[in-house]
Amino acid sequence: MWRAAAQTSILDKQLAELEPTPYEFRFHFEDKSGKHNYESGDWETHATYWRWSKKMGEAETLRRLLGRFNDDYPARGMAFAIGNQAKRPQTWQLLGVDEVLQRDLF
Repeated sequence: MWRAAAQTSILDKQLAELEPTPYEFRFHFEDKSGKHNYESGDWETHATYWRWSKKMGEAETLRRLLGRFNDDYPARGMAFAIGNQAKRPQTWQLLGVDEVLQRDLF
């Protein structure tokens, strides 16, 4: 698990399996089409959880992740990467989250 979290790229020659975290990371939001509740399939969030929890412990890791996704990203502008997989083309998933500076949107 720690080796997987330390990978620098998904293109590493030998990918280590990343153990899921003991938590679901979900986003609740509302837009013009209604209310949404997406579970994040972003592997980088899970890798961050494992890396940080090794350094700072679980409680501090969760506190920092909550701050990043609930405060920092929304304040700077939040972008969701949403897509689907070939085996489930009818199901849209939240594949990634990142910050976007507001000035970059226009």
